Amino acid sequence: MTSLIPSDDAPSLSFVQRWNTYLVLLMAVGMVLLGITLRDSALSATQTFEDLEAGVRAQLPSAWLLETGGEDFVVRAQDPNALPFKTTLQIAVLPIGPDATPNTVLDLLTMQRAPRFSTYKEIARSDEALRGDPAKRMTYAYTQDERNPFQASVPLVVEGVDVVVLRRGQAVIITYREERTAFDANLYRFEDLLQTVEIF
Repeated sequence: MTSLIPSDDAPSLSFVQRWNTYLVLLMAVGMVLLGITLRDSALSATQTFEDLEAGVRAQLPSAWLLETGGEDFVVRAQDPNALPFKTTLQIAVLPIGPDATPNTVLDLLTMQRAPRFSTYKEIARSDEALRGDPAKRMTYAYTQDERNPFQASVPLVVEGVDVVVLRRGQAVIITYREERTAFDANLYRFEDLLQTVEIF
């Protein structure tokens, strides 16, 4: 019967084997970094939306659902993966009179939304500039109830923000809406939209 006797003289790795080990580790780290970069670029990829009739051009997230020509908006983009509330970016154009100001447009929006949205509440207004033009920002919140009685659940608190800028007899309203708990985390999408929107 043969017995195996442990030996301290185990064969060491050759020069080539050591370098191959290091190269494999470097390649693994490189592939992880490449994957993170590709993921980030896919998440931040945008597509150009342009409506010549409304005079609006903007960069919107490419993986989102786009709806155009609605009754109260030019374009609406919604994140199909966001649950329970679909993150929404929207651009609307309203005709206005010669004496209109961004504040009066925001007052009109408040009057229109108060009957439609349960517990609608304006939170704050502030001055802003959009590509050198004076604008007004309004933050608000409301609760959204499930319309299907068979899926009754706790109402969602939705927070929104509008930026209104006036151009050539029309008010351009750029809107962002998100569930309250995810509002701050996704606010960068709205800020990116404000940086890319062009009104002509």
